[in-house]
Amino acid sequence: MHSLVQLVQGLKDLVWLPIEQYCKDGRIVRGFQKGAASFGTSTAMAALELTNRVVQTIQAAAETAYDMVSPGPSPIELKRAKRFSHHRLVHQPVDLREGVAKAYAVVKEGITDTAQTIYETAAREHENRGVTGAVGGVLRQIPPAVVKPLIVATEATSNVLGGMRNQIRPDVREEESQKWRLEEG
Repeated sequence: MHSLVQLVQGLKDLVWLPIEQYCKDGRIVRGFQKGAASFGTSTAMAALELTNRVVQTIQAAAETAYDMVSPGPSPIELKRAKRFSHHRLVHQPVDLREGVAKAYAVVKEGITDTAQTIYETAAREHENRGVTGAVGGVLRQIPPAVVKPLIVATEATSNVLGGMRNQIRPDVREEESQKWRLEEG
């Protein structure tokens, strides 16, 4: 809903700011500049927020699928419980550069976790059941290993989109950061 309000506000500014500027000092061109800038920013923010929400929805669906195809206790649930607690909401990327850096870290961690899980499963099953157990353990890890890149990609994309949004409007990041700090305390 907030994104829709932003779009409407941008459209209003596109029309109203030139009129307001003209009434103020007769410089209609300056009003068009202000209106176009406001419209561009509002539209970009709305598009980024909507896209980020879609990406987060896809991530939630992928995490659910991962939980369903993972053998044993869910590693995603265990990580989410310790990692999510508003930490991501308070510590958003400041700008696009930091968003890309965080996205890189997420991808690196995701690849490392997947490889480590497959290796540990193979080693554990090899100890218990031999080569056949190791092969079976690796085969059981294939479905989660196929879904995991989607989770990693959506989380990385969310970081990049958040960085873009916060670079365009740093004040929004500060407001959300303060909001979550107040709710935690």
